[in-house]
Amino acid sequence: MDSFAARAGGDRAAFGIAVAAAFLATVWWGIAAVGTENFGSDCLFYYGETGPRAEHCYQVNDRAEAWLPRLVALAWVGAALSLVLPRRFLPGKVPVRRAAAGVAVGCLVVAVVLGAHAMDVSAP
Repeated sequence: MDSFAARAGGDRAAFGIAVAAAFLATVWWGIAAVGTENFGSDCLFYYGETGPRAEHCYQVNDRAEAWLPRLVALAWVGAALSLVLPRRFLPGKVPVRRAAAGVAVGCLVVAVVLGAHAMDVSAP
């Protein structure tokens, strides 16, 4: 009984972590969009249409604009899977709920790196 209760608490914690990571990834997507003036308007304002610095700015912002929504969606999928997956997929193997929560946290980390890089490149 005690081990079941301990595992159930860990599963709730994994779900809570996954939802928090997905929520923070969603919020970060908005912050990155505002920080880069909707992914690229600052590039035109500060660096013009051509030149190596402008091209780099556009590439970084295009990458962030393309990947941040995908990362947010994947983080929410990881959060949902951490709720509905069985506790252990195979007896004695990796707890899949925690792995799904890890996917959500990983998406948050990658989203923060992409968004921060886009904001850094867009700044003068």
